[in-house]
Amino acid sequence: MKKTALIISAFGLVFLLASCNTIKEIPDDKTYAQIIQMGQNASAATSYKSAIVCYETAIERFGTNPAYFAEAKYEIGYVYLKQKKYDKAYANFSELLELYEALGSAIPASYKRLAEIGMEKIPERYKKQS
Repeated sequence: MKKTALIISAFGLVFLLASCNTIKEIPDDKTYAQIIQMGQNASAATSYKSAIVCYETAIERFGTNPAYFAEAKYEIGYVYLKQKKYDKAYANFSELLELYEALGSAIPASYKRLAEIGMEKIPERYKKQS
């Protein structure tokens, strides 16, 4: 019985991972929160391209809201950090920190701190010299 449940669970996980790998377009009726959740699910399943598609879609559709833009931008940077694409992570975290400096309280301070933490994890050779 346990073996059967394990096989069914494994099949479900494979199906979930396969479905995450196929995100190319996000239905127009999805809310910001739904799109971010889709991206987080894809990222957790190591379907990084799908995660990026989700976060970029969130920015395209809802990016005029500074808090939404900041969250999606951070998530993109974090995905690149997980992939060790440090140059891209650096670019996204830098943009987020610059935006925070420009807009201040329009963006939750937590994203500033998360971007700073992300920057600390990037090896020095990938950080552009000012």
